[in-house]
Amino acid sequence: MPHPDAKPPKDDAEYFERLSKTMFTSGLSWEMVDKKWPGFKRAFLSFSPKKVAAMGEKDVKALMGNADIVRNEKKIRATIANASAVLDVEKEFGSFKGYLASFGKDEARLQVDLQARFKHVGPSTSRMFLWSAGHKLKPTAEEKKWMAKNA
Repeated sequence: MPHPDAKPPKDDAEYFERLSKTMFTSGLSWEMVDKKWPGFKRAFLSFSPKKVAAMGEKDVKALMGNADIVRNEKKIRATIANASAVLDVEKEFGSFKGYLASFGKDEARLQVDLQARFKHVGPSTSRMFLWSAGHKLKPTAEEKKWMAKNA
């Protein structure tokens, strides 16, 4: 079940942006992160995987002082590491879309691989990322219960 409003990202930078937004939202209010998102886009160079992957310690220190974003050092470092992982995916599969397609209908294996490849991405974050990217997911038992209760 994809997010009703989610259109698949148009390019790898947009996949990277959605992954990053989902990661930063983990444990925080979606609204708060959403309000700060323009600041994130500036701080993380419009989520260009090449540009973000080139960020170093000086950039991390500057980001930690940037009030326009959520200043969580682990998530900032994970974003930079994940930019490199996106570049690796591009080399291996041609694109992020190609990477996702390589799993076919095996959602479980895809979610496990996302968690292994990308930093600060656990079970909920991987599922939420796929959902936000318009990826079709089979509802879990918990989701089916929630949908039945809220129908």
